[in-house]
Amino acid sequence: MNIAEITTYKVGGVYTHVEEIVKRMDINTIIITGNSKKSGYQTEKDLKFFHIPVLFSIQDMYFIDPPGSYKKVKKVIGENKIDLIHLHGPLFTFCGKIIKKSRQPCVFTTHYVIDFEGDKILTWLYRALIKRVTKRIAKNVDKIICVNKDYVSEYKKWGIDKNKIMYIPNGIDTDKFSPGKSNIKKKLKCKNLIVFWGRLGYQKNTHMLIKAFKNIKTKDTKLVVIGKGPDLKKLKKIAGDNKNIIFTGYLSDEKLLDYARAADMAVLPSKAESWGLVIGEAMACELPVISSDVGMARELLGKNRGIVLKKETVDELTEKIDYLLNNKEKGKEMGKKGRKFIVKNYGWEKVVKKIEDLYKSLLEDVGT
Repeated sequence: MNIAEITTYKVGGVYTHVEEIVKRMDINTIIITGNSKKSGYQTEKDLKFFHIPVLFSIQDMYFIDPPGSYKKVKKVIGENKIDLIHLHGPLFTFCGKIIKKSRQPCVFTTHYVIDFEGDKILTWLYRALIKRVTKRIAKNVDKIICVNKDYVSEYKKWGIDKNKIMYIPNGIDTDKFSPGKSNIKKKLKCKNLIVFWGRLGYQKNTHMLIKAFKNIKTKDTKLVVIGKGPDLKKLKKIAGDNKNIIFTGYLSDEKLLDYARAADMAVLPSKAESWGLVIGEAMACELPVISSDVGMARELLGKNRGIVLKKETVDELTEKIDYLLNNKEKGKEMGKKGRKFIVKNYGWEKVVKKIEDLYKSLLEDVGT
């Protein structure tokens, strides 16, 4: 079985999802990307890539690639004798022809969010575009995978064939993301530590966390913001000269885990998520999590495994942070419940098995 996974390159949860499934599948796979300046074949950490360079992007979701990109991808599919194509949102301009003209079975995973929040006009335009694009894609693919189970019913309302829709969630590497020892607090010289990690863009709503942190009453506390993105300068301006707010930039997983394992909580106030990968990673580290009500947050953090914000205001977030900082035993209890839940339900092995079974069933249908 030869599979082409089409995705972004080293950006956000979508790439993490693809990398994790490819590492674990006993299948010949090539990863085709369209969002970087790289071009052509490349091997990295035993993963085989083919890169199509990007000209520019729209909101890091829709990527405009050079004319002729489809022909290059078609050639790669032929050279590698691809049996099945798996597209992962975001979208690239060459994907339209791939979906319409490919003779191979096609799967599309909708990693993008449909509960996007912005100003009224932008929100309306975004949701209208997502609905239109998803319905068009659905007509030409064999299966649509939703990583958020709520999207299954939403897509049915849109008129998408229910027989094409299935739910397969994200997974978490619970061996990597796990509790452990760390001396970060000692290095930072603080008693209490809050962490955030993710792409620093509008959707992640990190500015609300910084504003809430500046209002907390609990002394001797530091906030570490891990990640990079277009909002970094704006966030630093909001933080001002507050020495208790630390921006690390991008960190390797090893260095990120050093902060996570030392922290008292993770706070993730996103405006929208398709699933909530960082929530799951933080839970796997036995961290109590405060999250906005997005993606799968209610399911992940329900039954006292964490805190889901109701009002999603700075004042509410400030109150919840202070609560956990002053009730650490309660936080530890949440963290232990959270890790147990993630290990039981969202280990990558279970997720990969579902995807492999889907591939095999589709290829059996076409006699490959």
